[in-house]
Amino acid sequence: MTGLRYSQPKFRVTLVVAAAMTAMVSITLWMLMNAFGAIHADFYAILSAFVFFAFVSAAMLVRYLRNEVVLAVRPTGLYDVRWRAEAVPWEMIREIVARRKENEVELDVYLWRPQRKDSAGKALSPDHVIELAPLEAGAEELMATLARHVTLRFENPADGRRLDGLARVEG
Repeated sequence: MTGLRYSQPKFRVTLVVAAAMTAMVSITLWMLMNAFGAIHADFYAILSAFVFFAFVSAAMLVRYLRNEVVLAVRPTGLYDVRWRAEAVPWEMIREIVARRKENEVELDVYLWRPQRKDSAGKALSPDHVIELAPLEAGAEELMATLARHVTLRFENPADGRRLDGLARVEG
């Protein structure tokens, strides 16, 4: 499997949402500062817009413009630029759990190390969560490739629905 990049149509939607959130934050700050009679309210509103946008989406924007590989399943390990600069070796990965979050599939990555557990013995939080929604390929192809390298488990949501399109990879 080659590396996955950010999907262009999905990225445009994400960028519009980030711009709208930036505008909301800066306009709210501007209104509050003017309500309390602060001087230089315009300057602080513009400054907050730049800072908020930088923290929300600047790194993602740079990766998108460079057309970098964001996620790759390599023979040596799992590479996710949003997590680490180098691939995580397969020997370090205990399991990957696929779960549905609303209408998207997310992958929880658990490494071989002591982890905090709840009373039922389930790990409280994964070491890394891979969000597949902004990427160009579907979950089915990625899951089939991952199954060749690591233990894969499917966690059904509380409402009993299956992970659509992924049942044939399980096994």
